[in-house]
Amino acid sequence: MTFIGMISDYKSFENVKDVLKKNRNNDINLIHICKKSISNIKNIRFETVIIDNNLDEFKEEILLMKNICFNAKFIVINSDINIKIPEYIKNEKLITYGLNQRATVTISSVTESSILIYLQRKLENIEGKTVDIGEKRIDINEESRLKIYEILIIYIIFLIKSNPIMKQIMEKSNFFEKN
Repeated sequence: MTFIGMISDYKSFENVKDVLKKNRNNDINLIHICKKSISNIKNIRFETVIIDNNLDEFKEEILLMKNICFNAKFIVINSDINIKIPEYIKNEKLITYGLNQRATVTISSVTESSILIYLQRKLENIEGKTVDIGEKRIDINEESRLKIYEILIIYIIFLIKSNPIMKQIMEKSNFFEKN
């Protein structure tokens, strides 16, 4: 089982969790990291830690955050939030996402029915295989309530994971539809 920790507001966490659950990702256990939960999850070894909010609320728990991030294989950070990347996050683990030009994963085009996501730098997935630079068109349902950042987070999780179910879902390109 894969553990992914997500530092975000609760609504974004639930939206990402719903999409992962809808797409039968039972091997992923998404855990919301917040001030209340951090002391209870300090011994969990996360494969990926997603930082979608500022880390100001964790000033008192800096040692716990340092340990959680140090042991993670991937650190995914929203590059659009005003955050100074802590020194304990190694650059080879870092994947950035956002709407700015320097993010690893960004949006190159948005329409009412689709989004064009651009991977600007090669990544190494969980199996050690290289994911090449390129664009992927994602069709989105009109009723989808997902934010752009949530779509980027889900896309990055799918890039990192490399099991056959993930590949099938990515090929469908409509995995962001809400039921």
